Amino acid sequence: MFRGQEDRTPHLAGAGGIAEVERGRSSILGVDVYSPVRLFADGVAACLDAQHDTRAVACHDVQSLGAELESGRADMVLVDVTDRRGLEQGRALIHAFPHVKAIALALPEAAEDVIACADAGFVSYVPRNACVEDMCDVLRRALRDEVFCDPKVSGGLLRELRRRQAMSAPAGEPGDELTRREREVLRLLGRRMSNKEIARQLCLSTATVKNHVHAILTKLNVHARSEALARLQADPMIGDCSFARR
Repeated sequence: MFRGQEDRTPHLAGAGGIAEVERGRSSILGVDVYSPVRLFADGVAACLDAQHDTRAVACHDVQSLGAELESGRADMVLVDVTDRRGLEQGRALIHAFPHVKAIALALPEAAEDVIACADAGFVSYVPRNACVEDMCDVLRRALRDEVFCDPKVSGGLLRELRRRQAMSAPAGEPGDELTRREREVLRLLGRRMSNKEIARQLCLSTATVKNHVHAILTKLNVHARSEALARLQADPMIGDCSFARR
């Protein structure tokens, strides 16, 4: 997929610096800019090339981009993701060239887009409404393995992280989700008490006790009171209120 050649654009004079500031020494930062839109790639590369310590190359197809990355001259690659295909193209080149820092270019600054960007393997992103100075700041931060996010995006990332952790968490043992009241009812079931007797003991209505019994059977994944009693006999801890879910 990544084959071909792309000539480097001439280095332009510029006042700002990216690599020199971050690395504390004179060093040329190689940046490849990929976009199927030639004018966009050329324009972004020219802005970066104007930095006196940065050399940027515009690539307009994946073949020329692959050739540039294979040359080993690039430290970073900016990938135009205004088209959703850009994310998949970025994923492929990140897999092929894991040593190159890949940055999503012109990404909508919404949590779902940033999450998709991270899932594809990008280390950072340049927001769609960023100016040249903002773009240079993104590159500087990427050299330090840093990413700046809008507070709303950060909140979305944390929510997604919690969601994924919850999905990957091992399922609890049957009975772990019983409430304190359900455990009390289960213990009384273990004494062979009827719903009416349990209701009098706990000062509840018979209908409420029936609801608790139904919830107990569901959470224990059993179908009859006798099965619930068997579970209680095998594991008395499920009737212990000390382990009840609040």
